[in-house]
Amino acid sequence: MNKRMIAVAALALTACSGAALAQSNVAFYGVMDLGISQDRGGVAGTSTRVTSGMATQSRWGFRGSEDLGGGNSAFFVIEGGIHADVGISTQNNTLFGRTSIVGLRNAKLGSISIGLQDTPLFTTLNTVVDPLRNGIARSNNLMPSTGFRANNSILVRSAEINGFSVDFMYAAGEVAGDIGAGRSMGGSVGYSNGPLNIRLAYHHRNNDTALLKDTSSGRNFLLGANVDFGVAKGWFGYGVDKGLNSAPLNSSLNAFGGTPPTPSTDSRDLLLGVSLPFGPHTVVATFIDKDDRTTLNQDARQYALAYMYAFSKRTDIYTSYALIRNHRGAGYTEGNSEEPGLGDRQFTVGLRHRF
Repeated sequence: MNKRMIAVAALALTACSGAALAQSNVAFYGVMDLGISQDRGGVAGTSTRVTSGMATQSRWGFRGSEDLGGGNSAFFVIEGGIHADVGISTQNNTLFGRTSIVGLRNAKLGSISIGLQDTPLFTTLNTVVDPLRNGIARSNNLMPSTGFRANNSILVRSAEINGFSVDFMYAAGEVAGDIGAGRSMGGSVGYSNGPLNIRLAYHHRNNDTALLKDTSSGRNFLLGANVDFGVAKGWFGYGVDKGLNSAPLNSSLNAFGGTPPTPSTDSRDLLLGVSLPFGPHTVVATFIDKDDRTTLNQDARQYALAYMYAFSKRTDIYTSYALIRNHRGAGYTEGNSEEPGLGDRQFTVGLRHRF
C-alpha cells in the first residue's frame, strides 16, 4: 500500500513539475569569436596575436521568460563576456558583467527591467548607427560616450505603436548622503517602419563622487538612422558630446608616445556607412569623423572596410582593415569589440559561431 501511495505521489509531483516548466522558457546561448589581429602604428611596434571577440565579443548567458497570463510575462537575462583565447571573464573579470537583469513585460504596454544593462544611447549606437555593431572597426573607437552599460539601473521601454517607441533609464549612483552623485539617466525615441529606422538618444551622467563634488556632468546626444535600399543599406550617426567624461579615450594607454592625449569635453561625431549583402557575402565600409572643439583641437578620422562570409545563420568568417588618422596629438587607437587596440591601424581575420 505504501509503495502504491509513493508511486502515485511521484507521478503527481512529476505532472506538477511538467506543468510549471511548460509555462516558462529558459535558453542557454552565446557567441565564440576567435581570430588573428595585427596592430600597427604604436610606439612599441607591430603586435600580432590570437584574439577573442573581435567582431562580436565572445559571451555566454542564460535568458528566460514565464507567461503570467493576460499578455504579461516575467523575464531575466544573465550574460558574461569571455576572453576566449585565454578562458577568463571580461568586464573587469566579472561573471555576468554584460547583462544581469530581471523584468516584467506587457504585450501592449512594453517592459520594465532592473539591474545591469545597456543604456538607450549605447543601444542606439549598436543597432541603428553602426553597421558593424561595435565589433571590428567599431564606432566607439571615436564615439565613446559617458555611459555604455549602467549598474543599478531601471529601464522602461514602451511597446512599438505604429512604428514609434520610446525608452527611459535611471541609474542610481548609490552615494550615501548625496542622491545625485554618480547618478545617470537617459532615453531615446525612434521610428521604425519598412526600410527606415531612425532614433534620437540622450545620456546624462553626474560625475560627482563621495569625495569629489560640484563637477561638470557629461552629456551625450546621438541621432542615428539606417535605410534599406534593397541592394544596399545606408547608415548615419551624428553625436554631440559635452562636459567631463562625455568623450573618454577608448584606450587608457598612450600607444604613440609623447605627451598623453587629452579627452575632449566638447566634440562632434559623424558616422557614414554602407553595407552590401549579396548571397552569403557582406561588404561593409564606414567613415567616422571626430571633431574636437576644445582649444586642443585633437581631431581624428577612421576609415574601415570589412568582409563577412556566412556558412550558415550561425557561423561566419570575417576580415577587416581599419586605420585612424590622429591630428594634433590625438591618441585614438584602432580597437575592436573586445580590445582597445595598440596602434592606429588594425587588420583582422576571424571565425564567429553563435549558439
